[in-house]
Amino acid sequence: MDRTIDARIKASIEAFEKLQKRSPFIFIHDGNYWLNPHARKLISRKAIPLDDFIEWLRMGVAHLKNLSYDDLIINIMQLPGGAVMVFLKQADKGAGACPRVDLTIKEREVLRFVIRGFSNKKIAESMKISPQTVNAHLDHVYQKLGCSNRAAAVAIGLKNGLFIPRRGGNTHS
Repeated sequence: MDRTIDARIKASIEAFEKLQKRSPFIFIHDGNYWLNPHARKLISRKAIPLDDFIEWLRMGVAHLKNLSYDDLIINIMQLPGGAVMVFLKQADKGAGACPRVDLTIKEREVLRFVIRGFSNKKIAESMKISPQTVNAHLDHVYQKLGCSNRAAAVAIGLKNGLFIPRRGGNTHS
């Protein structure tokens, strides 16, 4: 092997080892994930359900490069072969954290269904409310999120951690 390539591989391995020692990160590939101790500690300290958090990241990875959850800033880097590195950083107080969006319980529930791809009619049936009530909740969601359509609401909801899926059929976060 060429000495230049050997040096680059060695430098990459050393950089990765340094990163692992000081920065919280998660590696996701083919449905599996690995957390370094810093990431595990940070997620545990914030009492974030790990499996739910990973599922939320997997959803975001397909569409976004930067996410936030409460005061965590999350940067996603796609690697060759479909693997993903997720870097976690605690936001400085008052800087970089996502703004708190005060959605009501019903508004959050409607947003969860929208993110999961339900039509207004299906949302109404699932929540046992009228389609007009669904529309009213969606209007409030759009207003509070500063957007005007479903696609934008989904992106903002995912990006800001307003929806974290629950395993086992429980759709409440």
